[in-house]
Amino acid sequence: MMLRREWRAWPAAIVAVGLLAGVAVFCPTRFLRADDELTDPLIGNAPAIEEGRMLYRRHCFVCHLHAGGRGPNLFASRLNDQQFAQTVLNGQGMMPAWNPKLSMDDVWKLRAYVKSTGHYGD
Repeated sequence: MMLRREWRAWPAAIVAVGLLAGVAVFCPTRFLRADDELTDPLIGNAPAIEEGRMLYRRHCFVCHLHAGGRGPNLFASRLNDQQFAQTVLNGQGMMPAWNPKLSMDDVWKLRAYVKSTGHYGD
């Protein structure tokens, strides 16, 4: 009798492990590594810049304001495209990771907006 009960538990355990493995394999979000080489494809794209401005107001302004606040001044930052994306998606210091709340496309729109202001890297 005991053998039969244990045998019935195996299919459920196999399914649970399979589902967990599937989530890990097929999860669309991931953290960026330092060796990922990325460049913003939306620099200079007016509709993307406008969407980036709206994303900035919604997600970033509360900490970064127009020239820094609780967070650093993004408009005076010298981060390259890859460093910017890594910081936004992975988080840094007190800044939380925005992955998976923001897509990679959203990150590029934010970057395009920040660089479009003319104050970037001052």
